[in-house]
This record gives sequence, structure tokens and C-alpha cells, in this order.
Amino acid sequence: MLEDFVNKSDLNFDPLVTRRDWVRIVLSGFSLLFNLPFSIAAAAANTRSKSILDQFLGEELFFHIGYWIIPHCGEAEASLVKTDSPNIYRASLLGRTIGFIDALVGPVRYAYVSYSQFVEKEDRLKPVYFQIIKKRAGKERHRYITFDYKAGEIIFSKTGSDGKSKVMREPMQKGKIYEDYLTLGYNLRHGNYGIPERGKDYQLPLYISKKKKSIELHFASTTEVQKQRPGKSIRPDKDYFLKFQVDSEDLSSGTGEVELWVTPEIVPISGRVKDVVFFGDLHGNLIVRKFSDPDRIYSIPENVKNQLPFP
Repeated sequence: MLEDFVNKSDLNFDPLVTRRDWVRIVLSGFSLLFNLPFSIAAAAANTRSKSILDQFLGEELFFHIGYWIIPHCGEAEASLVKTDSPNIYRASLLGRTIGFIDALVGPVRYAYVSYSQFVEKEDRLKPVYFQIIKKRAGKERHRYITFDYKAGEIIFSKTGSDGKSKVMREPMQKGKIYEDYLTLGYNLRHGNYGIPERGKDYQLPLYISKKKKSIELHFASTTEVQKQRPGKSIRPDKDYFLKFQVDSEDLSSGTGEVELWVTPEIVPISGRVKDVVFFGDLHGNLIVRKFSDPDRIYSIPENVKNQLPFP
């Protein structure tokens, strides 16, 4: 089981694939954004034989990350598990640099963690508390987003490496759909936003800062796909190629631009994050997709439970 990132000085993983250190999660561009744009109309007509929990609980995705000189400089894992709090689920994307890169730039650890509720009548995940935690050279930066539906507000909190904190609040709008990176990814993969169409742009909700309240995704047309040079694992006639841009700060990227290949089932298989600090363009590839026990329970740390906006 993934150890709690918040309370550990290190990021530890079970030997599901390897016991080597995990990657600088700029790979968030790859797995946390296994998000896809779909048509709302198609979503209404979409029929599913499984609920979102039946489809994704216990899923584990393992990635290798590298750049042009060193093709394997880090690794990462994404997963969705139950927690010990009723109807609260934990989605995470965790990683770290490995080997030579650890020695060159210092150990880098990133974590994206989302605590969400399952809304049965809508068959979707609803974000409650979202964290981005970065560790490098003994310094940490934290960013938290609290979706307090009872109080009707979103709370954006940030703590820098100097320990200084900043908190901003914003009222929520009734009837509006709110997403963080990870809930959006799972809801999209489940088909809650419809079926993807080649050659189209989609604007989807994404509330990860006061400035960033949506994300635009572009599904490449057949002509655009033909201009790409995909790896051996890509099937250009079946798989989808998409582009999008996130907050550059969240990826340690100068531009925040991401390119991603996904299967027709919306499983991320290969991608690139552009203009990453120290590395240039980073490439990621799916190594293993597996399912563990869907009834596995993650114990939420007390410091996190105290932040959740409900009993």
C-alpha cells in the first residue's frame, strides 16, 4: 500500500513493480491527466454496466519517466482506494526521481492527492479535499483546496518553502460541477462527459486555483495524428492523441503544456510534459496496469481528517 506522503519524509511504495525510488511527478501531465474531453449530450446517452467505483477501485497505473538523455529517470503510480471514513475515497498520483537524477538535482518528491465522495445518483466522484505537495532538497511546498459544500465555499490554501501561508476563499455556485485534477480524470474516463471525438476542443470544469476554473482539451484530428511519431505501443488508428495546458506551477513546467496518448478506454499509455525545470521535455510511458483488492482500506491521517469539511 502507498504510505501516507504527508506524514513521511520519504515516499515509500510496496514492491508492486520495483523498489527503486519514484519520479518527479511532473508526470502529473501523464497520469493525473488521464482526463478526457467529452460531449455532455453523449454523456447523457451513455450507458454503463459498471459504476465508477466498480470500474476503478483497486486500479493501479505504473509509469516510467525520462527525457532524451536518460530515458528512465523516475517512476510514478496512480491509484484509487477506499478510506476508513464513510463514503470517502482517496485518489493519488505519487512519484519521485531516481538514481543519477536524484544525485544531480537532489531527491524530488511530488504528490497529488484527492479525497472525494461518491455521488450515487450521478455515478461520479465529487471532490472534497485536494492536495499538491512538493519536496526537494529538504524544502516542502503545499497547496490545498477544500470544497466545503455545506458552507458553500472553496478554500484555497498555500504554504511556501519558507513556511508562510496564504488562504483565499470563494463562494460556490449552486448546481455547478466542481472538479480537481484527479476527480476529473476518473469522471472523464468513466464517460460522465460523453464520448471523445477526434478534431474537437472541449472546455471542462477544473477548480484548482482562483484563476484556473476550467481546462481546454484538444483531441487531435486524423490528419494531426498522422503527423505524429508515436512509439511502438501506440495504435494511431485506434488510440487518441490530445493536448492541453495546466497551471505551469503544478508541473514545474515553463508552459504547462501536455501531450498525451490514451486508449479507446481512456487509459493513458504515453505522454510528454513540455519545458520542465532541469529536464526540458519529459516523456512518460505506462509500464503496468493492474488491479488489487478493491476493498483495501486506506487510513486517513488525523491531520487530514481534521481538514475535511464534514464530520
